[in-house]
Amino acid sequence: MYGSLRASEFVGVLAILVAGFALPFMLPEYFLYTGNMLMTYAVLAIGLDLLIGWSGQFAFAHIAFFGIGIYGTAILESRLGVPYLLSALASALIAGGAGLLIGFPAARLKTVYLALATYAFAECAQWVFRTWDPVTGGSDGLRFNPPVIFGYETGTDGAAFPVVAIILALVVTATLYLAKSKLGRHMCAIRDSEHVASASGIDVRGIKVATFAISAVFASIAGSAYTLFQSFINADVLGASQLVTVLTMVVIGGSSSIAGVLLGVVVVGFLPEILRAMPHSLLVWQEFIYGAILVAAIVFMPQGLWGLFRQRIAARPRRHDRSARESPAVRPVPETSP
Repeated sequence: MYGSLRASEFVGVLAILVAGFALPFMLPEYFLYTGNMLMTYAVLAIGLDLLIGWSGQFAFAHIAFFGIGIYGTAILESRLGVPYLLSALASALIAGGAGLLIGFPAARLKTVYLALATYAFAECAQWVFRTWDPVTGGSDGLRFNPPVIFGYETGTDGAAFPVVAIILALVVTATLYLAKSKLGRHMCAIRDSEHVASASGIDVRGIKVATFAISAVFASIAGSAYTLFQSFINADVLGASQLVTVLTMVVIGGSSSIAGVLLGVVVVGFLPEILRAMPHSLLVWQEFIYGAILVAAIVFMPQGLWGLFRQRIAARPRRHDRSARESPAVRPVPETSP
């Protein structure tokens, strides 16, 4: 039914929750840390995909909202004693408000002009994080205490893993319902053609601004999840390389698809582990390898790995169609007169 989750979608969300509560008892600490990072990247990439894959807005301000979520949650929770959930909510509201402010002028821009304007905002935000010493700690970074949620302390990777899984499950669920909503359909209509969407009565500028705000909230939620298993943040983490990593996840996995984004997060997230197993002389080419993979994905897989997988499934002939083609034609039996 329209507006409700399908069985496969419900199973997928349930699988995230089950893995979040079961894996801490099965995996060592390093793998749990990697899992926490991948789930945080997943929330961040889903928010970026709302802009790029859903509404067709090639914007680069996403990493700034991620930083607002990290610094806002850490400062409110550690320095001011605000509970974690309220700190995360306040940070999301601040990021959403910043997304609205950026969205109004950015909604008038397109293509490379939009990319440059939003990238400039991300660079300005990183400059603030690096130089506002009394608040963010400046270039020395900011150290904060592990959050405590209703008496549950999340100082270790194993303790934070189920909480981060819950956050990811909630974000995936919200995105699935958004995809089935009127707002989600309007986003996709703008992506396909702004002129047709406007002629159909869709408020193109209003939908773009709303998409910026929702994407900013998702990025802030990812930042709040980051503070669950980390105790230190430096502005260097919020640079262009981080943005390229998230963008690579979306493009390689497949934009405008939650399953594709999650697949891209897993593939790109484990790529550094694969590179570490290569000869040490090749590690200096790590950034080049990322760029080459991104270019190859755009050229040879414009719909990402998930789109390629769906094309292969769709092109596979069905069993009854294959049997019908392979069986000899049945000729009608001529009638005989009595």
